[in-house]
Amino acid sequence: MQFHWAKRFVALVLDAIFIVIPVYAATVFLSWMIGGLWFIGVGGIALFLYSAFLEYSAGVTLGKAILGLKVVSTQGKLELANTLVRNITKVYALVLLIEFIVSLIVVTTDAHQRYMDKLAKTTVIERT
Repeated sequence: MQFHWAKRFVALVLDAIFIVIPVYAATVFLSWMIGGLWFIGVGGIALFLYSAFLEYSAGVTLGKAILGLKVVSTQGKLELANTLVRNITKVYALVLLIEFIVSLIVVTTDAHQRYMDKLAKTTVIERT
């Protein structure tokens, strides 16, 4: 089970590298050019939207695909609402970290579910 959580964490880090860092770099540059602090939070919003829409359309993000993971619904077809709910904590890194830690500590019926997975009726499985 811990290997599964490690893979999920590494997938998240890869997604952050692919999305958050380039978005922050672009927004910091633009804010330097334009002025202001409007870029704060843009990386988290980008990670949330990227994750929700890729998981809805393909069941994976780039990080999950690289590590052989896939998001599935526990109740039929995976819908956009499921992926929006399960990824909302990605907007703020601190909230995501707290949720990740709580999910490791609190035992649920599916050991592969974060708290938001439980609410969204989703789980992450190994791709075959």
